[in-house]
Amino acid sequence: MSGTDPYVLIQGPAWGDARFYGEWLLGAGKAQAYWREAYTDLDFKKKIDRICLVYIPDFGIAASIMVMKLREYRTTILIEIHSEDGDDFAMMAEMGFFTQSKALYQMALPSSLTLEKVKASISKFAATEDSEFILHPEYLVTPMSLSDATTLQNRLRAIDDFQSNPNCPGRA
Repeated sequence: MSGTDPYVLIQGPAWGDARFYGEWLLGAGKAQAYWREAYTDLDFKKKIDRICLVYIPDFGIAASIMVMKLREYRTTILIEIHSEDGDDFAMMAEMGFFTQSKALYQMALPSSLTLEKVKASISKFAATEDSEFILHPEYLVTPMSLSDATTLQNRLRAIDDFQSNPNCPGRA
């Protein structure tokens, strides 16, 4: 991780919210099924071929990895934008798996996920390609510096630790 690389901070649901995690992962599975279907369309495949040069996105795997990463900090994860995870994040944000709330992104259950929405999200990401054939997920999401992201993450962790401590004054 470089201090100058752009990052996003993602906040998940309350720690242990199995229902949300389950529905979110099922949504990612649905997005993956739509992606497979879209990839059989030769015109669409030509339109987004740059995305698949280095790796072929798998939204089910990406979502599973994100949920597993939540274990380290319980409710937040950092993603470097210029990485496979960043590419997946940008496309999934376009699909509605994340909503921006000020400086961070919150995991969300996408509403009305359709084949057309998945194709549009992937097409929008493919359209970020520049004249040097580089894709730019930062054009679709609002990144921050590693320093700002870790500062905010630490603040959120402190709040979470305070709220989850049953001995804190004012807690019932």
